[in-house]
Amino acid sequence: MSFQDFSLSKKLYVTFIAIMAGCFIASGVVFMQGRAAKSALDEHRQAEEMTASLGTALESMLEEAVNHRGYLLFHSDSTYKAVFDSREKLVKAIDQARIDAKGHPDILRLLDDVKVAADNFHNRLVVPQLEAAKAGKPISDVVQMKGSAQGSELDDFRSAGAKVKAVLADLTDRQRNIQSSAHDNLQLALFGGSVVAGGMAVLLIWLLARSIVTPITGMTNAMTRLAEGDHGVDVPAVNRGDEVGRMAKAVLVFKEAAIEKQRLTGETEALRMRSETEQQAAQATKQQEADEIAFAVGELAEGLSALANGNVAHRLNKPFVERLDKLRVNFNDSLSNLQAALQTVGTNAHAINAGAAEIRASADDLAKRTEQQAASVEETAAALEQVTRTVKDSARRAEEVGQLVNSTRTGAERSGAVVRNAVAAMTEIEKSSGEIGNIIGVIEDIAFQTNLLALNAGVEAARAGEAGKGFAVVAQEVRALAERSANAAKEIKVLISVSGGHVGTGVSLVGETGRELEQIVGAVQQISANIDAIVTASREQSIGLSEINIAVTAMDNGTQQNAAMVEEQTAASHTLASEADGLMALLRQFNLGQTSAATSSRTVVATRAAAPQPMVRQVAEPVRFAGSKAGNRSTGNAATLVKQEWSEF
Repeated sequence: MSFQDFSLSKKLYVTFIAIMAGCFIASGVVFMQGRAAKSALDEHRQAEEMTASLGTALESMLEEAVNHRGYLLFHSDSTYKAVFDSREKLVKAIDQARIDAKGHPDILRLLDDVKVAADNFHNRLVVPQLEAAKAGKPISDVVQMKGSAQGSELDDFRSAGAKVKAVLADLTDRQRNIQSSAHDNLQLALFGGSVVAGGMAVLLIWLLARSIVTPITGMTNAMTRLAEGDHGVDVPAVNRGDEVGRMAKAVLVFKEAAIEKQRLTGETEALRMRSETEQQAAQATKQQEADEIAFAVGELAEGLSALANGNVAHRLNKPFVERLDKLRVNFNDSLSNLQAALQTVGTNAHAINAGAAEIRASADDLAKRTEQQAASVEETAAALEQVTRTVKDSARRAEEVGQLVNSTRTGAERSGAVVRNAVAAMTEIEKSSGEIGNIIGVIEDIAFQTNLLALNAGVEAARAGEAGKGFAVVAQEVRALAERSANAAKEIKVLISVSGGHVGTGVSLVGETGRELEQIVGAVQQISANIDAIVTASREQSIGLSEINIAVTAMDNGTQQNAAMVEEQTAASHTLASEADGLMALLRQFNLGQTSAATSSRTVVATRAAAPQPMVRQVAEPVRFAGSKAGNRSTGNAATLVKQEWSEF
């Protein structure tokens, strides 16, 4: 069996399958290249994630070093905690990098070296120095622990990190090249697949058109000549086994039928002449029936046109023939029922519209009053809360003053003994001044060491690049602080030498101080009694205002809830009014008759006359609380006015 003997559906199937096979092959090639590109992209992203994790580890290492030195200088608990937080962050970053480096044993070995260097720095230097500083050892002894081990461990860590970065950079470059090559191959596969699939489709469509269109064109010409009366035309493609061959066989049958028709034409002409007389009689009867039906259809069309225009008062008054008149009666009855229903709907819609308008006006008025009341209550609550806080603060301060006065009285009573010991203390002060000078020398040494540590931290931050900019600023500030400490120590030396001359003068002044303290004790006792009375009164006033504040807050919450419900009611009333207006607009499209319109108008007028007019009264806007007595009085008057208006409503 040749390709021409295939049916048209089989030819189309074969063509479609061939085109789809080419597309599937091209798609398979594109899919494989796409998977290669995706694999390269995933490995490139994995290398970038490992680089980011390593950068986080280096940054955490520098943070640990800076926080470690900060604790040695300032003994801050937050700095001590920050050392171990940085350590934990470093460990997590290295663990994450190890997870990302699965499948890369060389990178895992380098990450192990980084982990070992970080552990050595933490365990051999940071932890021992922190424990020594926390135990209270002098900073000079703590700094000397492990000698220069810190620099060595940091260099090991930095060297291991640099090796990992170099390997990751090389891996990233390789993956970028692989990704670029895969992308080029993908584009080539897309282009080649498109060209192959397109060429195959064009070739198959050309073959299909040649095997179908050409014989159909010949068939069309033969049928045209046959239709023109040429009964001697040859029908092509009669021997084909497909639909075109079957079509040719059918045309051949038409040709034979046309020849037979020509023979029968003479016979039928006589029969035609005989039947014309019978047809004329039947035609007259049919014409009369058609006129009656046309009249009924015209009347019904006129009635339906009036109904389509909204005129439900229209009626079909001209009678039809007896067999069609029942249709007219049913049409008129249907319009009567529809008119009555629409009149009832119109009356109810007018009533709903009027009621919705009154509800909307009342809801708007209620919403305004509720908003005004909510604003007043809110301002009152805010003012009362401010007053409560002020009274509580006053009571607290009064209690503190009472405690201070009691402490002052006790201190004044003990001051006599203190004055007697002051002279002996002055002598000791002079002796201690010399010792302080020695201590100041130690402080200068510490400032010098701090300056060196800050300089070292700045160098380490500079090595860290962009990640160490923040640490460089901290190191600069620590260095400036060390310089200021050294300057202050020098100034203290000068002041101590001057204070030695004033110690003698202080001995004589201490005696006079003892006599004055006896008078102060009596005055302080009087002040203590007055302060106790003030504390008691303030405490009672604070308790009362707290209870009032709770009540006003509850009132404010209730008012806010009422305002929300009023807003919902207002929205619902507006929606109802809008729906009623829409229904009225729809009903106005219909002609319901004069009686219905007059009845609806009277219903609306009566409903509107019976509805009470809403009373809207402007309420003064509450005065904002300004923190002064005048502001409090204004707020209270506004709240009272709102309450009166609400009660009237």
